[in-house]
Amino acid sequence: MNKNLIQVLWVEDDPQNILLYPIEAARYGLELVPFRCWEEAENALVSDFKRWSAIILDAKCKYKKEDHDNASRFLVHALSSITKICTERKRIIPWFILSGASEDELNDLILDNREEWDGDWSSKKYYSKTTDRDMLFHRIPYKARVSLEMQIRLIYYPDVFKAIRKSGLGDDMEIKMEKLLLPIHTFKYSGEEYNNLMTEVRKCIELLFDSMARNGILPNQKRNDGTYALLDTLTDKRGSRKLKWCSMLLSGKEVTVGDKKITSENILPNVLKDSFQRLIEIAGSYEHAENPDATEEQKANSRHTQSFLEGIGNAPYLLRSMVMELCTIILWYANYLEDHDDEELNRLKWVNAC
Repeated sequence: MNKNLIQVLWVEDDPQNILLYPIEAARYGLELVPFRCWEEAENALVSDFKRWSAIILDAKCKYKKEDHDNASRFLVHALSSITKICTERKRIIPWFILSGASEDELNDLILDNREEWDGDWSSKKYYSKTTDRDMLFHRIPYKARVSLEMQIRLIYYPDVFKAIRKSGLGDDMEIKMEKLLLPIHTFKYSGEEYNNLMTEVRKCIELLFDSMARNGILPNQKRNDGTYALLDTLTDKRGSRKLKWCSMLLSGKEVTVGDKKITSENILPNVLKDSFQRLIEIAGSYEHAENPDATEEQKANSRHTQSFLEGIGNAPYLLRSMVMELCTIILWYANYLEDHDDEELNRLKWVNAC
């Protein structure tokens, strides 16, 4: 899946069209994902409903893989299923017919509810493969009902998710950031429910520090499989990262680990010097109350944070500000890594100071 393109579920069984049409559609910001029969397409629609923003159906297609092409059997089942699934999920996904058949063959099979999103383009109920493809691909971005999850990635924060992919932070980071950003744009979450996601901020910072260790920006060591991980002295007995130490090293401060002192060059711009530490302290304090391994001081800090949030009615604004700060850090990291992609050179910033 190209996460920068609008996702279109497409039922088509002509190999040549499957090869050609996606290239054309990509110019309009669309990714056509082909399925050769409705049975396969329906499974994808149900299992990954939030992904799809539009549906294109080739009228003369198969209902099941073993069937023959039959517009009547195919369209009756497909349009009925789409209506039922969208009703159950409470979100309409606009569908379009792209066919080489004639109006006489198709008009009586196409449901009139298509006029809700497609009644303004022509008196025709479908698009001709021969003459109307460009028109269809041009119209879909304006008619597509993009799920909120896809809006988060494609419309509201495309630069953040592009930076995550660019810096190789992985799917886990994308999922966590979507989870943190989504409630900002919907009223489905109470303030308390949203604040309970604060621990995800700490997990995102851990993923950032892991990536920095792999790229030599933070002190690392080579594992048996040839990859690099954070230096053992920067983790505790349970393998958890010492986030405070890592943030201090990034800002050029000396860290004492056992009988060793580790220093590193400051790589953080001034505007971010306090960001890591602030996010670590607030997110960490929020989750320590239920942690049996937490110290009494940590538990006290956690109670203080939770009491503060209760005192302002569990308003979500503190966490929202933290998430926005995290977005800024991700953008900075992607740009920094692009200019400092040599692991060995990165290691010199701290190896010689150990």
